[in-house]
Amino acid sequence: MRTIALFRQSLFSRANPNFSAWVVIVSLFALAIPKTLTAQANPAGVKKADLSAFGLYSRLTPDYGPQKNNGITFGIDYTRYTRWWVNPSIEFRAKIANGTTVDEKSWGGGIRVEKPINHWHPYADFLLSAGTINYHLQTPAILPNGKPYIDDATITKSFGGGLDYDLTPRFALRGDMQFEKWHLDKYTPIYLTPYAWSVGVVYRIPFRSFNR
Repeated sequence: MRTIALFRQSLFSRANPNFSAWVVIVSLFALAIPKTLTAQANPAGVKKADLSAFGLYSRLTPDYGPQKNNGITFGIDYTRYTRWWVNPSIEFRAKIANGTTVDEKSWGGGIRVEKPINHWHPYADFLLSAGTINYHLQTPAILPNGKPYIDDATITKSFGGGLDYDLTPRFALRGDMQFEKWHLDKYTPIYLTPYAWSVGVVYRIPFRSFNR
């Protein structure tokens, strides 16, 4: 119950985005532990889950200034195989996208669902992340404490989806699109809606075979 209370508090607190993101990640990890232990205790050794890592090139529209940013996105997915119409996952990802006007970085986690169709794996996700933005301004605004306003931080919400295509049983190509919502209020309230498309590779960590 304490973990749930901290998680709810993190959604409304902007005082410490990094702490809030850690609460989100720990909560998601705690939810995954019982299922992982169940899979490991399976006497038949039947695989009930999958772990994959991905690395992507990202092209970000930061919603601040005319320039677009080049960057990278990387992370891991823990997927449970079920009898449902879709397979649920817990995803952790980070994005680093620097540009001439602003740099945007985020890291966090959330939920993801996919529907395998032969070699194709369409998916959708919803993520909560700790986001930071750094401004490259010649004359930055001055905060009430006398310091220049050159960066800000918040909890970001993002939703999106994509498509994986299997090249081999271990490797797949990925196309990904994410839409984000930022609320910055260190100097004056600013609402940003960045979005990014990404392409790259997924690697599925080998496990014992799973009999569907």
